[in-house]
Amino acid sequence: MKRFAIIIAVLMVTTLVLTWTLYTLRKNDIKDQYVSSSSTRILSIAVDDLLLDNISNLYPWRDDKSKGKKQRDSWLKKLIFDAGIKIPARIYSFSTDAHQNQFFGILAVKNYDDCFSFFATEYPDGINFIDKEKGIVNVVVNKHINVLFNYSHIIYNIALGDNLDLENLQSMLLQPDTWTQISALNGFENTLSTKHITYMQKDGRLTLEGTVSSDKTEINGKWLLSQNLDDNLLVREMDSLEQTLTFWNLIPLNEIPLLSKLMNKFTGLAPEQLNSNYFDLQIYRDPTSQQDSSISYVYDDDFNATEETKILEVAVPSIVHTWSYDEILEKSLPNKMFYRFNKKRIGPYLLNTTLETFPHQATRKATKHPLYLSVNFETWPEMWSIPILDRLKAKKVKATVSTTLHNKNEIHLNGQISY
Repeated sequence: MKRFAIIIAVLMVTTLVLTWTLYTLRKNDIKDQYVSSSSTRILSIAVDDLLLDNISNLYPWRDDKSKGKKQRDSWLKKLIFDAGIKIPARIYSFSTDAHQNQFFGILAVKNYDDCFSFFATEYPDGINFIDKEKGIVNVVVNKHINVLFNYSHIIYNIALGDNLDLENLQSMLLQPDTWTQISALNGFENTLSTKHITYMQKDGRLTLEGTVSSDKTEINGKWLLSQNLDDNLLVREMDSLEQTLTFWNLIPLNEIPLLSKLMNKFTGLAPEQLNSNYFDLQIYRDPTSQQDSSISYVYDDDFNATEETKILEVAVPSIVHTWSYDEILEKSLPNKMFYRFNKKRIGPYLLNTTLETFPHQATRKATKHPLYLSVNFETWPEMWSIPILDRLKAKKVKATVSTTLHNKNEIHLNGQISY
């Protein structure tokens, strides 16, 4: 029995030593990973650390036997072990000024035949030969993800919009002289982080770090604005109970291009016309009702048509969005967008709501958060049912992002996603 215990102990120590040796070797290889020499934004994910730090939550110990979970596990296992792609300990993706809304990544191909077989099996409708002689293959995974590979490397492209930029991928694949190892990339000298997820910009304006655990993800970061903010921050006083979503922003829209584009689509106003320096949004847990008319025709015995109008009570989400008052904005905001919105100026604010009643007054209160978001997907409105939101609702996901003004133009970010 004693001898058996010694053998088990030796085997365990040997396994630990081999695992640690492999882990260390893979860590040392991180610096050799390629990115574009024109990179201006770097996003990295620590694959090994994520797996090791969350090993107790991985299959087979995790009790999740759903069909979707099994399919995702199978796909991930094939990608890591059977796809002929060298998956590094930390994966680096990059963006350039010419393609700000896209991220690219360059990985080595270990086995071309395995790589081709994986994509041909998983995405038979999206695979296509670009150059058979050079072995260049394109795989359209979906409208947001495009892949191109040859005998030595694979390049992937993830886009926020529709991903159709095959020409740029091909140019990048065929010009390896435009690549550089991550350790030699100018302006990104501190890319080897201890966090699971990192994002940084070459100009230093935004840096984010995230840590993932079994029940939550925590995010911290620093954001440098191009202009100073007033440290006397005031927001509209809002009902903090029974809300699914609360959001407000006091940061100029030219500092947040994505939000500016959303506002442009919603209002129809160009970014320079959006002079409002305040915006908030509330979505309540419980729906409200609106009256909607329905016109139908009935026919008598002589087939004479008579028009009948019916008034229907329709359940709609309870939404309030508020802007600092602006006359042009008041005229531009739509009165109906999926639902009817009632519009009214109250004090310094322009309120728009699906509710039938308005508050008697709009009171300001001080805040230390120039931008704030809180959302509880567990209470997300049932009428907004799409697969991704249904999954978040089923997992009871909650998220909070808050910003704090550190000095006139430096903002610190803190966020947490629980699930």
